[in-house]
Amino acid sequence: MRSPAWSSALLAGALAAALASGCSKKEEPLGAPPPPPPAAKPAACAGGGGTIGDAASAPFFPRTTGGFCLDPNGGEKTFGESAPLPLDSICDMFDGECEIYKGFGVRRVVEARYVSGEGGSATVDVHLSKFGSTEGAYGMFTKRTVGDGDPADEATPRPIEGGGAAAMGVGNAYLWRGQYLAEITYNDEALAEAALKSSSEKVLPGLVKEMGAKLPGEPSLPPAAAALPRDNMIPLGIRYETKDVLGVDGAGPGAFGYYKEVDKRYRVVAIVRDDVDQAKDVLSTLAKLPGAAREKGIGDGSVRLMSKDGEGSATEWVFARADKTVYGIGDEARVLRSGMTADEHAKLTLTKEEKTARLKKLVTAPAR
Repeated sequence: MRSPAWSSALLAGALAAALASGCSKKEEPLGAPPPPPPAAKPAACAGGGGTIGDAASAPFFPRTTGGFCLDPNGGEKTFGESAPLPLDSICDMFDGECEIYKGFGVRRVVEARYVSGEGGSATVDVHLSKFGSTEGAYGMFTKRTVGDGDPADEATPRPIEGGGAAAMGVGNAYLWRGQYLAEITYNDEALAEAALKSSSEKVLPGLVKEMGAKLPGEPSLPPAAAALPRDNMIPLGIRYETKDVLGVDGAGPGAFGYYKEVDKRYRVVAIVRDDVDQAKDVLSTLAKLPGAAREKGIGDGSVRLMSKDGEGSATEWVFARADKTVYGIGDEARVLRSGMTADEHAKLTLTKEEKTARLKKLVTAPAR
């Protein structure tokens, strides 16, 4: 027979074990995050990095940059002209925006990846698109950097060095030169936004500069964008339209510049045609719009009109022709709202006389 003392000891030991077990369960963390994604192996770039199998675009990608290298496992994808994948497949890659790219005349896209030479989860993805024209590529660049927004907004990417034009956002960068647009993204799920921004700024500007030097084509802007005045222009404040500006049938392509003088905001549009007769046709088209009126004493002909985009406030524009270029100066729609008082409107816009004075300077300035 077991003694009471032995039974008590056994019971006490079991109780202690149960208490210890209960305590350990309370100390276990709740809602632990899932394991991080598979990381690149250390020394992934020891062999000098991978290569691009697409012969047409391989010269444009540096093998190593800022501690990263082309993925040694390869895996780039090529879409469109002389590529194994059809152009329509970019719809998945660009999150359903393929029609926008097609609208600007995209012909070919290459997707490639860089991995960190130190291991870890950081990668850099590059989408290099080739368009049918310099205007199309530059137009898509301005769609990405300005789009339908206001370049004066703090969230707008800032200009950096590279190619014909380049910009840096939060964890991403854009590069344009000739018929090419590169969209570059720094990825690392292990980093918060501030750390991601800091890490990407150590890598992406260098890659942008290297690729900008390797891409073919002239770095000079399309003629309409080059014709815009630079004084008081907001950084990266150009939007290029490859179709009819202001939505006016027959106006043709052109470039909008965004400007700020103290509190006053305005836009300038430049429409450059191949010859004088075509430029005259543009002005005639504008003069036929409802409410438009011919003005006198500005350049080789002038028109004043009111424009309204969707549900926004109406904006006043004054246009004038100088040789084969048509310039226009108008209100900045992004700072206007319905219900503004006359004083509020006046603080943010140029008067007709101020628009006319600036327009006269443009049409009498030496050709660029």
